[in-house]
Amino acid sequence: MKLIIDMIILFSMLSASSAGRMSAASLRPISSLTAFATNTHTHTNSHTRRRQPHTSRCRRIKVMSSCSSISSFTSNRATDRLISNNVVMKRRNENARYNVGTTTTSSSRLHMSTEKDSSTTTTISQQDVTELKRLVEESATLLSANLRTAPEIPRLEAQISDLERESSDPDFWNDPNDPRTKKVNQDLSAKNRLLDRITLWKELEGECTAALSLIDELKDDKEEAEMVHMMVEECNTAAAKLLSDGKLYELESLLNGSLDDKPARIILTAGAGGTEACDWVDMLRRMYLRHAERMEFKATTEETSAGDVVGFKSVELLVEGPNAFGWFRGEKGAHRLVRLSPFNSNNKRQTTFAGVDVVPVLDEEEIVDVEVPEAELVITTMRSGGKGGQNVNKVESGVRIKHLPTGINIKCTQERSQKLNRDIAMKRMKAQLLAIAQEQRCEEINAIRGDAVEAAWGAQIRNYVLQPYKMVKDQRSGWESSDTQGFLDGDLEACIGELLRSRAKEEQMMMEEEERES
Repeated sequence: MKLIIDMIILFSMLSASSAGRMSAASLRPISSLTAFATNTHTHTNSHTRRRQPHTSRCRRIKVMSSCSSISSFTSNRATDRLISNNVVMKRRNENARYNVGTTTTSSSRLHMSTEKDSSTTTTISQQDVTELKRLVEESATLLSANLRTAPEIPRLEAQISDLERESSDPDFWNDPNDPRTKKVNQDLSAKNRLLDRITLWKELEGECTAALSLIDELKDDKEEAEMVHMMVEECNTAAAKLLSDGKLYELESLLNGSLDDKPARIILTAGAGGTEACDWVDMLRRMYLRHAERMEFKATTEETSAGDVVGFKSVELLVEGPNAFGWFRGEKGAHRLVRLSPFNSNNKRQTTFAGVDVVPVLDEEEIVDVEVPEAELVITTMRSGGKGGQNVNKVESGVRIKHLPTGINIKCTQERSQKLNRDIAMKRMKAQLLAIAQEQRCEEINAIRGDAVEAAWGAQIRNYVLQPYKMVKDQRSGWESSDTQGFLDGDLEACIGELLRSRAKEEQMMMEEEERES
């Protein structure tokens, strides 16, 4: 029993030393346990009953003395820890003050260098002013040329007033599908856009003129260097905007054909190249959709025929917007791609072709006078396939019409009825024949020669070379660029603009030759 009591006391001392403190409350269980053990020992050994209290008292004194020594040791350690913490905190504060001073010094140096750089950038050289004047002069020259071809503002406002008066008539909206109603609405929106455009040109020209005069007055004043720098930037922005919009208007003025203001239907067809050709059609589809978005046209995918592996065998896009057909008309022809084919196991360079056809979208009343002999047409039916259930997968609702003299093929699978698809295909055929007749300057449809797009070698209008070098070149105008990625991302304005200018020159030369002959 004595051994048990000693073990209990030793365990209590160890636990108190590990906790770092010994309170009076923690000694009570030990004292009670010691008393309980003493009473038990006295009851079992009656002959040692007188000595037991003295022994217990001595052991209590030993426990108390050991606990007091432990508590004093713990308090000394806590004091040392507190002192060390104070020293550490003092050093941290000193380091923090040093770091703050260093940061302040570095930030002040950075601020001084920034001020130095800003003072350097606000200095305007004579070369910058000369370059700005050249840009403003170029934009002003183009503006004067565009204003000579555009109608005067008073005349334009009078035309808008007449159209608004006609459209405000209560009987004007009785038949929204009436050709006159559509014509008035189109003319009114076009003239309002032109008036807003000319007004913007005048405002930009005034901003450039005022900014140049102030720059000439303040360019030698060092105190006004920052203001001069701001005026140079604003003038540069206004002149660049005026020049870019003026060039775009110059191109739009070349779109003066009778069908140029119509919506356009772009038909992409895979040519020679197999799976690579289907992927090339998908790349062209993405290119035209992105370009239509850049030009703020509305482009939708009307019909697709998926390829066996990737891409599409054929795609039809509908593009709606001002002068949509006139803008995309030059894309008609075969497009050639040269690259390292990802579908070639040997990673060899491969040449691929795709055909692009552009057709105007005409109304019913515009093609009512177009007559196509039945003997020149070959009409076949097919199953549309795809989504739509058993009707499109088992019933031959799709229609294909081929015009024998020109080789044009029109396919339509939009509707669930064969009759509706045939009517739509016939309208598209007449619209395409009418556009070809005007392009070939034929008075009758029967005089049209073959005009089918052949997507094969020797018929390409544009080459897209991605390997071993990068180049896009138009074979008709001679325009070329090494930015193939930007071109495939929809940046076609420069290429189409150069083609429109070259065609305008050719037409002008043909008209001059006709006048000489007559």
